[in-house]
Amino acid sequence: MIRLATLEDMPRLIEMGERFFVTAGWEDVAEWDEASITRTLTHLIEQPTGAIFVLEDGKQLVGMAGGMLNPFYFNIHHITGQELFWWVEPEHRGQGAALFDALEGWAKDRGAHSFSFIAVDKIKPEVMGRIYRMRGYHAAEHSYIKRF
Repeated sequence: MIRLATLEDMPRLIEMGERFFVTAGWEDVAEWDEASITRTLTHLIEQPTGAIFVLEDGKQLVGMAGGMLNPFYFNIHHITGQELFWWVEPEHRGQGAALFDALEGWAKDRGAHSFSFIAVDKIKPEVMGRIYRMRGYHAAEHSYIKRF
């Protein structure tokens, strides 16, 4: 079952968030900070420009996808959305398409003109790219990061 996350989901969201953080290799960029992710997740849950969808298997949350909307910096009249994370526990992979659909549908329902998804280099970027292209997305940019 897919539904919007609530503040009561926070412990499990944080747990999955940390697993995503480690798997995606973000430890190479910054340290995990639970207070920061709690603040970010709370904002996404409480503000109309953010959303987190969760996937339940009947007993617990096994996946999540979060995103936000904002004006496009080249045209403030164009509302764009950005996926911030999309995580499904490994033993439940294959069920994540419903999270994709929920996040994309949420953005469309709120008047977004475009939406973007990310393919993290350490989590099967070729597979993710194929999934995005099959759903009508095209590559727009490659991001590079350096830790100081």
